[in-house]
Amino acid sequence: MSAAPELPGRPALHRDLLDFVARPDPTRFDALASRVVRFQAATVEAYGRLCRARHDGPLTHWRDAPRVPTELFRDLDLSNLAPDEPEAACFRTSGTTGPGRRGARRVRDLGLYHAGMVEPFVSHVLAGERQRRPWLCLVPDPRDAPGSSLGHMVAGLATDLAAPASLLWALGPEGLDVAAAWLWLEARTAEASPAVVLGTSFAIVSLLDAEPARRVRLPAGSRLMLTGGFKGRSRTLDEDALSALVTERLGLDAEAIVPEYGMTELTSQAYGRPLEAPPWLRLEVVDPLSLAPLPPGERGLVACFDLLALDNVSALLTGDLGTLDAAGRLTLHGRAPGAVLRGCSLTAEELGVLTR
Repeated sequence: MSAAPELPGRPALHRDLLDFVARPDPTRFDALASRVVRFQAATVEAYGRLCRARHDGPLTHWRDAPRVPTELFRDLDLSNLAPDEPEAACFRTSGTTGPGRRGARRVRDLGLYHAGMVEPFVSHVLAGERQRRPWLCLVPDPRDAPGSSLGHMVAGLATDLAAPASLLWALGPEGLDVAAAWLWLEARTAEASPAVVLGTSFAIVSLLDAEPARRVRLPAGSRLMLTGGFKGRSRTLDEDALSALVTERLGLDAEAIVPEYGMTELTSQAYGRPLEAPPWLRLEVVDPLSLAPLPPGERGLVACFDLLALDNVSALLTGDLGTLDAAGRLTLHGRAPGAVLRGCSLTAEELGVLTR
């Protein structure tokens, strides 16, 4: 299959974004972001319609860019690929919102994705240490779930950072391999090398609940990346309770447990407690009705501007509730109530999409 044809202006913009990742400079963000928005308005058909509906003239600043609710990825192709063009990847949401409603994000190429995922992960999850370590992956194996953006990210990071002989993917088509995961954990207690565990909240709780009598103390320097929520599962724990459970059962101190915030619709990830975005990702909290930015400490909907989502949409409105601190770091407060959000319904109407 031949590669997708290059779009006018994209090579230079792609090159400049890679340079920004390599040498972040906050003074360059606004100009680059404005170029990205204009490019997306010109090349992503559905987004161009929305921009024209919201603005009579050209977009002069990235903050003028209409935010797209993430749920609209279930109804629209928000990429700049034609329907018959080849894609580097098609990432899909978990499908927890209802039958047939899985969102999808078609990706033209993975260069920006891979460039932006390494440094934030090393800095936050690995505490700046790059040596290869044993990894236990409680996330979808991309060989079994090629549509999982989380699995793709972990596999890409593992290529250079995991010790191949002690890399275990314990979540497969048949579910969580509890026996294999516990054997892996117990084997680490006889080693001095720090270990890395990466998993969703639900997978971690499932593993610990499956063997309630088993406990280990992972070697000093071991780390856990924790991502995702429980999505309506029967047993849920808040972040503090889950952290305490991991400390009790795996012997990890609270500072070694690092939350990750990412989603299918984003190219970039935030990490930490509270969550800190890399220089190419802006996090905002907005009023659910007016969509105006809220000051630090006020609770509202989480919005994002992802500079690296070049071939999709950078300005997104999530269904998550959160607050920002004075430094721009995000604390999540769960999902917004189930009613369709005003921002979502208005955007769908402007795009001519009938949400189900």
